[in-house]
Amino acid sequence: MKIEVSLTSHLVKPIKYYINSIYRKKVVPKEGSIIYSDFGSAGVYIGNDRIVTINENGLSAEDDEVKCMTMEEFIKNSHFPESLYVSSNEEGAIENKKVAEAAERYIGEKNKYRLVFKDSSSFIKKCLDYSEENFFGQSEDITESNMSELGLLKQKAKNKTGAVKWFLQDLREYNFAYDEISDKISDETVHEENFSINEVSDSEKEEFRKLNVGKIIKNYEEVPLNDDIMKHLNREYREMLDFFREINSEKIPDPVIKIVIKIIKVLEEIILGYEQNENSVKGLGGDFTFKQLKEMGDEFRHLVQEMNRNRHIRDVLKRLGKGNVSVEKQDKSKVAKIKKDELFGINKSGNISRMLPSELLNLEDENLKYLFYAKYLENSLLTYEIKGKDEVEKNEVEEKISNKGPIVVCLDTSGSMKGTPLLRAKALVLSIIKILRNENRELYVILFGAKGQFQEISLEGEEDITKAVKFLKKSYEGGTDFETPLKRGIEIISEKEVYKKADILMVTDGSCRISYQFKRILKEEKERLDFKIYTVICDADRVEKDFSDGVIVI
Repeated sequence: MKIEVSLTSHLVKPIKYYINSIYRKKVVPKEGSIIYSDFGSAGVYIGNDRIVTINENGLSAEDDEVKCMTMEEFIKNSHFPESLYVSSNEEGAIENKKVAEAAERYIGEKNKYRLVFKDSSSFIKKCLDYSEENFFGQSEDITESNMSELGLLKQKAKNKTGAVKWFLQDLREYNFAYDEISDKISDETVHEENFSINEVSDSEKEEFRKLNVGKIIKNYEEVPLNDDIMKHLNREYREMLDFFREINSEKIPDPVIKIVIKIIKVLEEIILGYEQNENSVKGLGGDFTFKQLKEMGDEFRHLVQEMNRNRHIRDVLKRLGKGNVSVEKQDKSKVAKIKKDELFGINKSGNISRMLPSELLNLEDENLKYLFYAKYLENSLLTYEIKGKDEVEKNEVEEKISNKGPIVVCLDTSGSMKGTPLLRAKALVLSIIKILRNENRELYVILFGAKGQFQEISLEGEEDITKAVKFLKKSYEGGTDFETPLKRGIEIISEKEVYKKADILMVTDGSCRISYQFKRILKEEKERLDFKIYTVICDADRVEKDFSDGVIVI
């Protein structure tokens, strides 16, 4: 059985299990000890090789109840029996007869549909309430949002029984389980790069190499971040921090402690990085990994801030792309304009003020009133249709515009664009990327400077937005030549089928001057390929149409 490294099984669990199994003591539970597994099983040990727990695998009356079973049965039912932890202190397993007595009283209690206990954690917390101890002065249950159910259980056990440590259960007396543990070690050979383990014995080195710490950290940095994942990572961070405090006073080799510290620091960086970029990430509507956020840097946040701040940017977006116009024939006759509040006919709606009297009759009948409510919710009540004198007559043909076309952006990154103009220009492009991605439209971006200087990238549909942000970091700092990007834009529209209905957007800070000869060629190509050119002027007052179909200043 390989140690899985995934968010579903918690990335820190392999590290914790390795340290607990190699360097920490194993204990035998005492009466009232809490026992839990990393993979769901939990219960209260009541002595004489018995444990009280609840079945969480079904909703049937006969299965879902508080049960007493032998430790052998409990171990065999555990998914990963070698990871059974026992509530302990520095001396070993903790005894609490009050908790054991409470658990024993619950034996046989039905828990149908989990109305009494939501899970085994809630059952154990209920048993802990019977302890009269209050070690750390917490009189109420902790309900921190960044703690898992297990974390909350451990906090309560700490307060009610003094469980400041959790040691693995010693399974040597259960030969059937102990013999299997050696067979469940991962076959993967893994390592931590540039990591010294000279303080560890040869046998421990072999166990150490079974942990791929680098892979765990890589997984942390490459998981897409959103609110749900961040909630999980906050819990992992809290869990790892508590674990560090638990083992820091024990005789654990420094290289192993450094692993724990390293993972804590990585989680801290991810949490802080997400908090700093949370508004930007949500503003773009995507899930970014921590690795991507690092690659994009502070410029990403500045771009999104400018994108959201500048109201002129959306005005630009409304003008871009040609719609595919489809005509649908409607079986509707023309109706002449009529006077205000004149009765036109009867239709179905949810407008109670215009409801027919016959619909009110349904409310009088006890059996039909639910029909009335259903029709109301479905906007299907029979109502009078009223027309006002200023309403437009109905047409036989209704045009529906949908699916605007792709866009080719020519972005000026010459020396004069440096600073605010380039920031606004890139924010505009980022806004376009966001909207086009949501609409599954294609975008082609050409960065240009002086004559012959240009770089390009094609972004189609769900293309990774981080790729675009990294591309937008590039720029030229020389002169400005507008003919080079326009020629390339025409080639793209002419040669690439997906860009046949594209418009060109020129984003610059200056007048778009081109030669008379190229202006004539451009006019011919616009007519032949049926595209328009819009110019966006960034942070400048010079507005000259020249070859553009429209000019906007942002």
